[in-house]
Amino acid sequence: MIVTAMCSGDTGPTSAREENVILPDGESLFIRTYFADDAAWAETVDAALQPWDLGDGILAYAGITPVDDRRFEALTVEKLESMLPAPPPYYLFLVDKRTVTDPEHPILVVDTSRGNTDVVGFPSFRVVPSEMPAVENNLSLSNMDFEDFSTSADADGVFRGF
Repeated sequence: MIVTAMCSGDTGPTSAREENVILPDGESLFIRTYFADDAAWAETVDAALQPWDLGDGILAYAGITPVDDRRFEALTVEKLESMLPAPPPYYLFLVDKRTVTDPEHPILVVDTSRGNTDVVGFPSFRVVPSEMPAVENNLSLSNMDFEDFSTSADADGVFRGF
């Protein structure tokens, strides 16, 4: 079952490209940006919400806020700047065309904190859904930094675990 944090009643052609849209409130925003495959979106959300077994009967879950709103259609990392509230979230997750069409469903993780002033734009990496609890939990609790995961991504930019 998918619970959406925000759903626009507007089914018209407006998108993040065409209007000034601000990101919704919520923790660990999980934003749908590609709308050609509803089943793949549902599969990706379901996979990202699966528990991570920490051992001894302890399960961890990604505390994501799914955002299924056509106003974010075609949203890219480059277009995020004008959408960020003040203060911006530290990070967010984008479910884009690659996420939906790639068999691994690698979710785009974007660092919006501006913590590294040497980097132009927003740093990003991808994560397979099975590692979402590890990434989301550690980022939300500040147990690990964005760079801990991004530098541990494979050569193709996808984090598949340590």
